[in-house]
Amino acid sequence: MVLVAEAFIVAAVGWFVSPHITKLMEVARSCASSMCGKLSKGTKEKLQRLAQDLEDIKGFLDPDNMGFVNGQTRLDRLWRLKDAIHDAEEILDLFQLEIHEAETAKVNTNNLGKKKTKKMKMKRQSGAGSSKSAGIAAAGTSSKASLDQLDKVLKNLDELRGRAQELYRDSHRGDSSILKREETGPNPAKDQKSFFGYQDEYTQLVSMLQKDGKLQEQEKKVIAIVGDAGMGKTELARQAYRDVQEKFDLRIWVHAYDKNTEFDLLKEIWKSAAGDKPVGKMNVSSLQTELGKLLMSKRCLLVLDDVWNHESATTATARKQARVALDSFTRFAGHGSRIVLTTRAKICATTLGAADATIVLNGIKPKEMTLLINETANLIGTTGDPRSQELLHKQVHKLKGSPLAAIDIGDELKEQRARASLRRCSDILNNIDHNIGSVISGHLFTYRHLPPHLQRCFSFCSIFPYGCRLEIEKLTRMWIAHGFVEDTESCPGGNNSMEDIARGYFNSLVDRSLFQREDNSNRGGSGDKDKDDTAYVIHEHIHQMIRRASAKNCMSISRTSVPRSIPVTVRHLAVTSGFLDQLKAYSTTLSNLRTLLVLKDDDDNGPSTSNPLVAIDKSVLTQFKGVRVLDLSETGLTQLPASINKLKHVRYLGLPSTMTDLCDQVTGLLFLQTFSFKEGNRQCKFPDDMSRLINMRHLDIHTECISTISRIGSLVKLQGPLEFRMIKGSEKEGHAMSELAGMSSLGGTLSIKGLEAVESKEEAEQARLASKGSVKVLKLEWAPLQAKLQCQVNEVPSAAGSSAAAPLAASADIAAAVLEGLRPHPDLRGLHITRYPGVTWPSWLGALEKLTRLYLRNCRKMKCLPALGGLPCLELLDIKELTTVERIDSGFCGGGGGRGAFPKLKKLLLDDMPRLVAWDDAPKQAFSRLEEVSIADCPLVSSLSALGSCIGPIHLRVKGRTAIREDALPANFTDGDSTCVFE
Repeated sequence: MVLVAEAFIVAAVGWFVSPHITKLMEVARSCASSMCGKLSKGTKEKLQRLAQDLEDIKGFLDPDNMGFVNGQTRLDRLWRLKDAIHDAEEILDLFQLEIHEAETAKVNTNNLGKKKTKKMKMKRQSGAGSSKSAGIAAAGTSSKASLDQLDKVLKNLDELRGRAQELYRDSHRGDSSILKREETGPNPAKDQKSFFGYQDEYTQLVSMLQKDGKLQEQEKKVIAIVGDAGMGKTELARQAYRDVQEKFDLRIWVHAYDKNTEFDLLKEIWKSAAGDKPVGKMNVSSLQTELGKLLMSKRCLLVLDDVWNHESATTATARKQARVALDSFTRFAGHGSRIVLTTRAKICATTLGAADATIVLNGIKPKEMTLLINETANLIGTTGDPRSQELLHKQVHKLKGSPLAAIDIGDELKEQRARASLRRCSDILNNIDHNIGSVISGHLFTYRHLPPHLQRCFSFCSIFPYGCRLEIEKLTRMWIAHGFVEDTESCPGGNNSMEDIARGYFNSLVDRSLFQREDNSNRGGSGDKDKDDTAYVIHEHIHQMIRRASAKNCMSISRTSVPRSIPVTVRHLAVTSGFLDQLKAYSTTLSNLRTLLVLKDDDDNGPSTSNPLVAIDKSVLTQFKGVRVLDLSETGLTQLPASINKLKHVRYLGLPSTMTDLCDQVTGLLFLQTFSFKEGNRQCKFPDDMSRLINMRHLDIHTECISTISRIGSLVKLQGPLEFRMIKGSEKEGHAMSELAGMSSLGGTLSIKGLEAVESKEEAEQARLASKGSVKVLKLEWAPLQAKLQCQVNEVPSAAGSSAAAPLAASADIAAAVLEGLRPHPDLRGLHITRYPGVTWPSWLGALEKLTRLYLRNCRKMKCLPALGGLPCLELLDIKELTTVERIDSGFCGGGGGRGAFPKLKKLLLDDMPRLVAWDDAPKQAFSRLEEVSIADCPLVSSLSALGSCIGPIHLRVKGRTAIREDALPANFTDGDSTCVFE
């Protein structure tokens, strides 16, 4: 398809403004300014020159400065430029490695010099001098190879830099066919009798349009019809436009594509409404005046068909220009006026004020599709071919409910029937999903309109098989590994992390209907309420489009689809495990790969093979020398070959749950950002030198495994979730509190266990939790043994207990000081405190103004609950095993000024509190939103008078032995809407 080739050319041009090219320029300049003695003045000058060449090429090929690049010769130049920049990327990685190793060696030498005696120094010099010299010699050899490669890259870039300038001069600035849109009008393509499908949506739309104008303030004035290309948005709007004409004094139809400014839209509204009256030299002000006169006191219907304002505008202010024009229209028009817009992007509906009045078209039913195909092919009312009709019934589901696809097939069948080509008709029906060119072109138009950064990210998704579940975190971390995402370090004043920006990219694609939320109603949840496990899929027709558009860059291979060759332009490759060993035959192109995904080997006629990949040939692995994303998570590998350290450029490494041991060589992957282990792996042990991986951002593995990483504080870019296990005495595995100090990037969930090993408030404060604003959930836990010892002391006679209890009293004081020193950032959302052995609550607990969930577990020395009533956002309070609490008194509501305590609390759980006898009265306006209370294993509690102060209905659940009597509950349980269930 010409459109596919053209879309790819535009996307290829857009690649050159990718954030990672800007980052490469910064890296080149950083290496050039390095104080590393191994870099000569000449080398630094060459690195500066490399940075300048990259900047020039990026400037020449900025899509905002040039038009389209047509022709195979020019496209080949683009590919050569991409290759040259990839080569530059690799050489800069090597220079960074050399500089890092030189600086590390210098630090290690200095540290050894401080620690060793003079005698040991002399021994080291005599015994290890040759080794040190050999190391320097090896480094020098590596540097020579790097210099040779740098010279080669510079020579190539110098030639291609001139070619880039030629591409800029020769680019076509005129409109391309892919940007043209046929003008739409209000006349339906078919009459009402032939309008198939969407009857419910049609009824809903007409109802919203016909409501009495007297209630217009409460009605939705702007209504959006949202759907993918070919879903029938325009046709539905046309049908309603015709059928409600008697309800409106004036109807206006505007083809809104490329009409994004206030003036453009007002001009189109005027032309449609005023008929032959010319716009002339009117400006915005005069247009507003004339429209005001024309629309005054008239009930008007305005249809804006094919709205794209969000993609054409580069700023929020520009995007709101169209909204300003609509505000003018609603101000001028009379009561009961309506605006209907059709768009492919939910984000456009939101921008134009239709977020709460949106009709989404997801496709018509197979029966309706069949009727539409037959009607288009002129088969309605004829006997037709029974065999063709039977085949149509079997195949029509492949069209995914797209009316435009049905019309495409109907037109094809009509043409072939006119030629009496029944065989061709049969071929069309047998390959029904391969004959929907208009639909694919429509989706391609959406892709072409994406901003370059979204084009890059979305085209990468074509590597995944159709129907593959796309997990947000996994996909966005791959984008980051490839440099598709803006690095906030290069954006002054930026507060969002690259992960936040990447998630924003993903959400933008969802808003444009390119990702669809997976229906996971039948899937079991992960059980982690703090983790978003929502998955998405790509619509089949959109997947077909993106595969075609990215065919030269992305490729998938399975045992049933073996290609003759892999194009040299392919950078992202997915293969099934059964085909992996066969990649040796394509070795000439494998070194160019930037992504390798190994997927399960699925048979066409059965489930996944019972023999997943359990070993990988090291000779195969070393062929992917340029790979940045290596995902082996769907294999059955139990160990990695030592040759993994040859893949110096890897940023993302996905491993299966069967992996139990990582070879030491993995610690040589300096640029590694993500270790992603498939869910379920709790046994993997990390090598001793994991602290060398200073660029690590994510460890996607069960948090228990992280305690095996020594010197984890060196991984200052690590984010989370993360589990810290405090080291005790002579224990070999664990962490010191001070290691948390420099980990300023930590986010998500932070769990700190073994707090009994922390000996003072000052030591706890070394963690600097108050400065970690990205940590949203904090879990603090003391060891179970501590709680058992406390219980034992409580049970010994008082005469003998004084001496035995003294150490534990001191321990309780230390624990209280430690907890006080662990003051978190005020933006914390969730807090878990488990087995705390202190007798006082920390002063900061009642001051966490954004806290929504609080869990207090097994704090057996606490005799009263903390004053939490002033927490303005608390929604869930879960209290369990506070075994010495006897009463919940008014102090519990403290902090709220006695009025309005717990303003957002919805759910309260009290569990295993054997001494609790009563929950006393609460202020009248406390618990204003409380909905559910659960009391379990509290055998002595009999009074719940506090619940009588609640305003709304409460659902009370009582489990286990209890002294609560139904007739003793507050009046709102007997005379009001509150209910109680005993289980």
